[in-house]
Amino acid sequence: MVLSYDELTFESFEVELKGDPICILPVGATEEHGRHLPLGSDSFQAYSTARALAERVKGLVLPPLSYGVSSSLKDFPGTISLSFEALHLVVRDILRELIRNGIRKIVVLSSHGAQAHMSAIRTACEEAADQGDAKIMALCDYEIAYKLRGTDSIPVDDGHGGVVETSRMLVFTPTLIGDARPIGKDSTPAYLVSRHKKRYMTEGIIGDSSKASSELGKKINSYVVEELVKAVRAVM
Repeated sequence: MVLSYDELTFESFEVELKGDPICILPVGATEEHGRHLPLGSDSFQAYSTARALAERVKGLVLPPLSYGVSSSLKDFPGTISLSFEALHLVVRDILRELIRNGIRKIVVLSSHGAQAHMSAIRTACEEAADQGDAKIMALCDYEIAYKLRGTDSIPVDDGHGGVVETSRMLVFTPTLIGDARPIGKDSTPAYLVSRHKKRYMTEGIIGDSSKASSELGKKINSYVVEELVKAVRAVM
């Protein structure tokens, strides 16, 4: 059984605390994912993966943080982006509060892997770790999932909203996936720093989503969870 942090009473929390639980904070984003995937794709993936991980390591799953740094996709309708500073401070304060409450093992698991987003999270983890003797891990499941590029018919250049992500979402939230299977690419000139990705990524995705399948998604998700379990057990 997976325990949800926000479903506990303060008394049941005290009981769980005696077992030195691993607390998992799922972090996603609210941003465009093409014409076929919902705006909450990263958040759905983070929460589902966190629960699968928690089941294996007897973890305690925190309420998901469904907003992240998505500045490069702000030209697309529906995207909500936090600033680097906002995400950094929110994650840092959550971690500090967990430590104040006696939690000593924390995993921050993000399914949104933008560089600035992950940098904000890792900076927050470093600052929170200075507060005490807690072990804190910062992980992005896509750093694991994309190791499969070049295998199982997954192109080496697959990316945001492509084969891997569409396949995973077909497992997690199949009823939210549209019928469209767009093909897209990122044509941003090399070394150009741009906050206007829409002009270079018109479909909002990178890859050929028509190659996605729930069968492939199950394989990817299983691989991701197994690798996360290994990483967490090695540290915690």
